[in-house]
Amino acid sequence: MINPWMIGEIDTYQEGSLNVVVKDVLDVKGYPTTSGSRLVAATIAPASQDSSVVARLRASGVHLRGKANLVEFAFGVHGINPWYGTPRNPVSSDLLPGGSSSGSAVAVALGEAEVGIGTDTGGSVRIPAACCGVIGLKPTYGLIDETGCAPLAPSLDTIGVLARTLADLTDGFHGIGGVLEGPAPSWIGQVSIGVPEFDDVVTEVLRGIDIPVHSVTDLNLDELWHEGNTVLLFEAYRQLHHYLGEAHRLDPRGLSRLRGAEKLTDDIYLEALRYRDSSRERAFRSLGMGEGILALPTMGVQVPELAHFDLTYMNRLTLPFNFLGFPALSLPVRVGPLGLQGKGVNGVVPFSLQLVAVDHRESQLLLVADKIHERFGARQADLGNTNDQH
Repeated sequence: MINPWMIGEIDTYQEGSLNVVVKDVLDVKGYPTTSGSRLVAATIAPASQDSSVVARLRASGVHLRGKANLVEFAFGVHGINPWYGTPRNPVSSDLLPGGSSSGSAVAVALGEAEVGIGTDTGGSVRIPAACCGVIGLKPTYGLIDETGCAPLAPSLDTIGVLARTLADLTDGFHGIGGVLEGPAPSWIGQVSIGVPEFDDVVTEVLRGIDIPVHSVTDLNLDELWHEGNTVLLFEAYRQLHHYLGEAHRLDPRGLSRLRGAEKLTDDIYLEALRYRDSSRERAFRSLGMGEGILALPTMGVQVPELAHFDLTYMNRLTLPFNFLGFPALSLPVRVGPLGLQGKGVNGVVPFSLQLVAVDHRESQLLLVADKIHERFGARQADLGNTNDQH
């Protein structure tokens, strides 16, 4: 049975190369950029040139494998696509793959590629990474050139990387223009999300590494999520509202969100932007102006079932850091009760830990992730041998 992770195949898997898939919001010369939409696919011409990211990847010598499936317009965290098929979660087929970069995460988890390139506007790299048991990195806002990438919410959109190993993730990050520099963090601040079974796992992980830990209590994640969601919906409406004339050809899930965004006014949006400015200053101080990083779950809920799901809280812990513009990394770990992050009929999803740093401190995230992985690394995120499909 075919797993519909791919919208367009560019080449077959090449042994000995760094195989890369790119989310189909990024232009690849000679291929249409569908954004996961049948409406777009029916009218769009093949791209005349590569996006900046794809051009960089080609120049770095990677093997471009294909264009990955996604939620229509990258507008949703569930991972479902009614037009191209929904990529099946490789851990358990009855669970959501997470979105919107579902195809990129699934391809990596299956071993169809070492690196998946996605976009992350409210968690769309980190959430599918958490759902599929792989690693996901959302870089600092504005760090990666987005020329040739279809926008959703331009003040939040970030191009990111998914992989099964930290080494492959690092290679992918370098390949899209990322730079790793700066000192190691002096401490880790744990952020409680108010869900004891999830907070306890983070505590256990942080006790297992040799970096000082203290509690961070002055970040209001609920307010950051609320204001960030206002910005996301307002900007997404401005990008997509012209499709409402053919609403019957849109994914009903995205259409419902788009309709809900119609009532947002310019004043509400501008107030959210003002809140972001003040929140960034507070968040920088909370992290000692770059001396520390944060640790918290990627999701404060279990991976929902595909047949019936509630998306309300899936991006509650990821969107705040798009809003702030900070880099964030999701890492699967083998610690805590089995099935805490998600348990399906075919397997158990490892717990996903989220690490967050201030602008341009991706190196801090990878250094700490490496320490954590040495002790708590999840095997399918490391080798994935049981899932290799190519």
